[in-house]
Amino acid sequence: MIARSRALFAVAVIVSIVIVSTEFPLGQLTHARAAAATASLQLSRLKAENRLLASEVASLHRDASIASIAHREYGLVSKGDQSVIVLPSTGAKATAASGPLGPNMIPKADIFPSDAIVASGSSPSAKAVKPQSYWARLLQRLEFWKAVP
Repeated sequence: MIARSRALFAVAVIVSIVIVSTEFPLGQLTHARAAAATASLQLSRLKAENRLLASEVASLHRDASIASIAHREYGLVSKGDQSVIVLPSTGAKATAASGPLGPNMIPKADIFPSDAIVASGSSPSAKAVKPQSYWARLLQRLEFWKAVP
């Protein structure tokens, strides 16, 4: 009788383990935990990027950084300065010895001044544009055939 009750108890324990292992969503819990970890990592990266962008926005409110970006990305220079563009020589082949620190000088024919100037106000050489009325602009757009030769 005791052996039979022990066997019945063992079978009940095994059946309960099978029921719990098949019904308990262990796989879903591990997937949800991995998804939460991925989302947390992405959130921390986005917060770091947000702090970086906020500091960049704050720096764009300063005139010095705006002038620096205008000079670096668009080649604009401050009023009174002159921008120079150096084109590569077409006749001679460039070698490693004639790099920027080489003994060769840049020929005067390869140096061109640039006309781009960053001014705080309007320059005196700029042409005054007369404002046109709505109807004048509309007629100018409708007269597209006058531009065809």
